[in-house]
Amino acid sequence: MTPTLSQIDQLIEAARRQLDGLLALRADMTGEPGPERDADDDDFAPCNLIELPLAAQRFEVSKDKLRRWCRNDGIGVLRGGRWMVSVPRLRRHIGR
Repeated sequence: MTPTLSQIDQLIEAARRQLDGLLALRADMTGEPGPERDADDDDFAPCNLIELPLAAQRFEVSKDKLRRWCRNDGIGVLRGGRWMVSVPRLRRHIGR
């Protein structure tokens, strides 16, 4: 059985949470400061961004609606004249 894109996205997010937990544990054990991460900045990390047409297809939302959400609701960022959509913000926005 081939996993869906949504399932793959969920697995990637779970792996990121695991990595964050492991890094925090390592920092606690060694006394070193852990990586400081701002949740808003993380949402726009390159690994969390996909192009608007792909986001529209993957999340079954019209391109026009996504453009409006990017402009008005902050789920995306313009890079080189193209909208890049934050997958974590889009998920929160549509409740997935």
